Amino acid sequence: MAKQISEFYWKKRLLIVSYEKEDDQIFIITKKFISEKKCEIDDRNLEIIFYENFENKDYFKPEFINNKYGIWLIGYDGKIKDYSLDGKIFLKLFDLIDSMPIRKDEMNNDKC
Repeated sequence: MAKQISEFYWKKRLLIVSYEKEDDQIFIITKKFISEKKCEIDDRNLEIIFYENFENKDYFKPEFINNKYGIWLIGYDGKIKDYSLDGKIFLKLFDLIDSMPIRKDEMNNDKC
């Protein structure tokens, strides 16, 4: 049974990736980012959830996707912190997360 992404609130930061099909640039760029930055992603307690053509068998579609493609950064509080239609979000993603108040406390335990 599908779950709500709200189950992650106050436990994980989320990166929601909505794309049409697996050969879309947004999907390819995200997969490359994940493979190159796994330690940094894990260190920032970031969960990445993909929606192909607005569907994910494990999670209900969040309302904010609203038939849009792109990448959303969701904070611990469940609020959208950033959105990008393409991979440009990855240029500033870690800086944005590192500027968040809770992250400042977490940074004492950096593993990467």
